[in-house]
Parts: sequence; structure tokens; C-alpha cells
Amino acid sequence: MRKQLFVLALMASLTASAETYVEQARPWSNFCDSAMKILELPYYYCSCKEFSNAFTFPLETEITDTVWYTASLNDLKRGVSAYWFSNTSVTMEIYAFCSSIGPTFSFTVGPNQMKDMDSQKINAKLAELNEQQKAMAETLTPHMRVYPHNGGTGKVYCYPYDQGPESTCEDPLPLRPGMTYICEKEENVYRMEWSSIASTGKAFVLWKQVKNRPCEVWLTLDSCTGEEVGRAALSDSLHVYQPDSAMLVSARNAKRSLWLHVKHDKGYVGRVYCYNNPKYTEEVKAPLDSKTCAGKTLSANFRTYSTDTAFVDTLWVTRDTLTTQEIAFAFTQPKMEYDTLYLSQVDLARGYRYPSSSVVFYACTDSVVWIKKQGACDRVIQVTVLPKIGEEVEYVGSADKRSCKYIQNGKLFILVDDRKYNVLGQQIKTNK
Repeated sequence: MRKQLFVLALMASLTASAETYVEQARPWSNFCDSAMKILELPYYYCSCKEFSNAFTFPLETEITDTVWYTASLNDLKRGVSAYWFSNTSVTMEIYAFCSSIGPTFSFTVGPNQMKDMDSQKINAKLAELNEQQKAMAETLTPHMRVYPHNGGTGKVYCYPYDQGPESTCEDPLPLRPGMTYICEKEENVYRMEWSSIASTGKAFVLWKQVKNRPCEVWLTLDSCTGEEVGRAALSDSLHVYQPDSAMLVSARNAKRSLWLHVKHDKGYVGRVYCYNNPKYTEEVKAPLDSKTCAGKTLSANFRTYSTDTAFVDTLWVTRDTLTTQEIAFAFTQPKMEYDTLYLSQVDLARGYRYPSSSVVFYACTDSVVWIKKQGACDRVIQVTVLPKIGEEVEYVGSADKRSCKYIQNGKLFILVDDRKYNVLGQQIKTNK
């Protein structure tokens, strides 16, 4: 029984920041008052018994005082995502019964935070119950008491897991440093007051997505459609976007708001965070210094590289903490190889496809061929095509110019001496 009550309390606590009812200033019934005194029930019994309202999704409301409410098990099975906007903390207490002596479970949420739990975790807890406990769980309705600290007030938004209030240009959510924002829609926009900008100008934006799918973020000044002052493509949940610090200081000093835009493809949900004054771990990651041949790739921190690069990678560790890693990748270019082909007129007339490449020869020529295969080193070969011994292959063109047809990557070109032209007669520059 104790285990069953604890499981119910744990599930119910997830919606404790989503209260929908402010206690009315009216006395409870005389019957409840008498019962409380006779049975020596706790002082909150009548408030719990007579002032609890049913909870349903979605919920958006202000909380100014102690609140009692109930939540159905079916709602809780959907999972919960709850936002709490306030400058003060709030405490949630879960009671199995209004007559319970003290809460079965309680916890405190700090200012401007979001908590959530998916349905799998809730259902996993239910699966731990035996059949008798499950039957009781279907009929038992937990009671929740919520109260802001120090007489504070706040606003709550409560949605099923992985859902959240839509934040638009017309009705944006306030962007608070350190708070989690669920990006369910393909595009969301959040407004940061100048007073929430770090005076140091140091901050970063983090995108988290369970499958590392990407998003694009950008900042505008003064309004949703204002001047763009920063943009980044976040390809994964390890890298962050660090806005220009001078721009942030300037916006704060001029008391100008910033608007954060987040856009991603349809079909998945992510979360975005903004942190001020990032910390850095004392131990940085070991440097990566690797070389390979051109044509292959090197990967580091969920990103893949195919050209020479050297930089310091900045990576997210936890909450407002970052780390760095030096990366130096080099890709050696292939050495020139040489090959000579002796082809008959019959071979050239029907087109000779050079092995391992897309180049087809229709005439004698000297040509540089690049061979690229996925996962293999590039090869560069200077191919000389000559007539088969004992045969003569004539070039097409006038006597004073040596011209021939040449097909590369499915396109027809004309070679005249050492110059290359397309079929329109336009000369194409070649690297020597």
C-alpha cells in the first residue's frame, strides 16, 4: 500500500506546477468543520476536501495563493510538461487522502523553471504495481497543494509531455535564462527583455533533440521583425550558438529587447535553452589531430569534415557549462598517376569508358581524370589515349588545329590543342 501511494504521489507531483484553482475566500461547510474537529483531522482537511477542482489539459492560469486540486490518472498517463513563470519558488505537496497526516511526496521548484516527465516513465511505475494495487490506483484520486513562497505570484502553463504553449510574434513567451522551452511547432519565437541580457554580454543558446536533428536560430532586435543581429545553424545537441557579446552589451545598455527565433523541420520536437555567463570545465577534451587522404572524411563531435580545418570546438557539458577541444584535420591530395591507352578506331567510335571513372573517350587525347569513390581515397590520373599500334586515328577538325570530341561526367566537350570548349563554343578554364 505504501509503495502504491508513493507511485501515485510521484506521478501527481509532475503536475504540481499546473494549478488551475485559487482557493476561494469562503468558509468550508459546518459538516466538514465538525468532522475535522471530532476526528482530529489535519487543519488543511476541509480546504483539500471542498476546494479541489479537477485538472485537465491544457492549463494556463495565474497562481496567487495556496491552491488545492485533483488530477485524473488518465491525464497523468499522457505525461506532463509544466512551465512555472515567477520570481519566487513554489512548493508542491502530494496527499493520497485529504486526511493524510502530512504529504506523501513534496518538492520545490525554483523561479522560472519547466519540469516534465514522459508517459513511459509513468507507465513503467504503474507496471510495478500488483493487480490489487492497480485496481486501487484506478479509483484513487491524489490531492495536491501548491503554494508560492514569500507571498509571491506566478503563471503556469501545463500541457501533455512534449507539448507546450505556442509562442508567436503576436503572443511570445518571455525568454528567461536557464529555462527549458519545448519547440513543438516548426517555428517559435521568444522575447527577452533587456534586463534579462547578461551585463557581460556572455551567453549561449542550446538546442536539444533526442535524435540530434538540426534547427536554425536567429536573433532580431526590438521586435519580431526587427533587424537581424545573429544567426546560426545548430546541427546537433552538442554545439551551441554564442551571440556576439558586444551586440548583447549594446542592446542591454540601450534597453532594447531581443527576440529569439527557432525553426526546425516538421515531424519532431526539440528543446531550446538560453544561458548567461557560461562556465567552462577545468579539464578540456584531448585535442584531435588526424590526417587522411582526400576523398575520405573525419568525424568529431557529431560533425563530419572533408577538407583541411583547424579550430577550437566549443561543446556543451551540462546546464550552463561548456568545454573546448582543439581540432586539426588534414587531407592529403593524391599524387599524379600516369596511364597510357592504345585504342582502336572501333573502341573510340563506340566510346571507351575509362575504368573506375565516368569519363568516356571518343578520340585520342591527353586528359586528367579524377576518380572518386565513397569511402576511398581520391585518385588523379593523367590519361594518354593513343592509336592502337598499326592503326591510325584521325582527329576531327582542320589541318592547322588538332580538335577532338571528349565526354566527361556525361557532358560533351571539344578539345582544341590544349584548350577545352563546350558545345556552344565557350572556352572552359582548366587547372594546369
